[in-house]
Amino acid sequence: MTRRSILFVTDELFLPLPSKNASGWLYYTIVETYKKRGWKIYCVSFFRDSRLAASSEVNAAYRELFSDFLLLAGWNRGGHPLGAIGQVWREVQRALTGNVLSSHPFLLTNTVGNSRRIAKRLNEWQVDVIYLAKPQSVQLLGRVLPQLSNSRKPLVVMSAHDDFVNRAIAYRETYQRLFDALNLPEILRDHANPWIRHYLERIDVARSRQAEAKIFDACHLVRVESADEFANYSAINQSTAKLSHKPFSYVAPVQQAHETAAQAFDAGFIGSNDVMNLDAVLYLRDVILPIIRKAAPEFRMLVAGGISSKVGPLIEGVANITVWNRLDNVSKFYSAIRVAAVPLRAGTGVSIKVLEALSFGKRIVSTPVGVRGLPNKLLADAIVTSDPNEFAHALLRERTRPGTAHGELAVDG
Repeated sequence: MTRRSILFVTDELFLPLPSKNASGWLYYTIVETYKKRGWKIYCVSFFRDSRLAASSEVNAAYRELFSDFLLLAGWNRGGHPLGAIGQVWREVQRALTGNVLSSHPFLLTNTVGNSRRIAKRLNEWQVDVIYLAKPQSVQLLGRVLPQLSNSRKPLVVMSAHDDFVNRAIAYRETYQRLFDALNLPEILRDHANPWIRHYLERIDVARSRQAEAKIFDACHLVRVESADEFANYSAINQSTAKLSHKPFSYVAPVQQAHETAAQAFDAGFIGSNDVMNLDAVLYLRDVILPIIRKAAPEFRMLVAGGISSKVGPLIEGVANITVWNRLDNVSKFYSAIRVAAVPLRAGTGVSIKVLEALSFGKRIVSTPVGVRGLPNKLLADAIVTSDPNEFAHALLRERTRPGTAHGELAVDG
């Protein structure tokens, strides 16, 4: 029997593991799920850093995971001057039109010669399915996607990943809360570009939805992981693509954390320096921790990940919060905490940090936003609440609860 084959397309490099971005672990897990089912896997990943893309470490990791792969310059064309011009073009177009899904004409894949050459290489793989990890993957493929064929058109499936239009609106609201919490020197030091964009950009929802529909039209099937976002898309969809609600739920083996003499922290929050995560720290600082400290003044909180580069001004003077500025291996974080706290107030798509915590067998206390896009069967041991008092008291209960929540995650690719 002929093995089925799939081309996996990402808008960023995600190997080797551990990935520097949260999506990397998610992409890897999806690929492994298909491999376990006997699929032959190919990959196209777009990159920003040409030196990183050329490194032996990156190429060896891709070579080990995939039958074949191709690394292509992305939005900035890997540092090429045309890429820099294109980036400016994209931002100006977004500011002038309000289209949050603006692209630019200088992509590597938008020239006739490049698109034909790339399509020829990909067609040699003769894939049955093309899996696009985000709408941006469709944009980055440019003129290549319509030229892909294996004597018949492969099934084109896209993961919506996020509702990027509503995400842009949520970003505006969240940045406003962050800017209200900082003084001007702190804003200019850590958030100058977002601050300028915040006051210059506009969001045209109708125009953005039209651009989104064109991206969807390039696909046969669009998977929407979040139930709320699927309901919204079902009501407003203008695309010819079929919509499917498919929560992420697949095998993610419990990973071995580094051994420590004792868990030094009662709870921990890990994330990038994205504004949604900074806003979560504000929620912890201003609402949740004051409730906890009334009952347990010594409650110890760990904050780690890329967020460490910008979280300092938000927690200055707050007792018993430790920030790890460096984290070489994420398992060190999970071995140091009793429970993973996910106090997100805003966000779209799928919460990758919850999947990560589950893979380490950690108990989770989260807001509903924090577990978006995940099925209930993965969250049987999680505590999910929008009430700050319940959130705080759940963390207090977990502080004295013995053991951790190990369990096998379900398979449902």
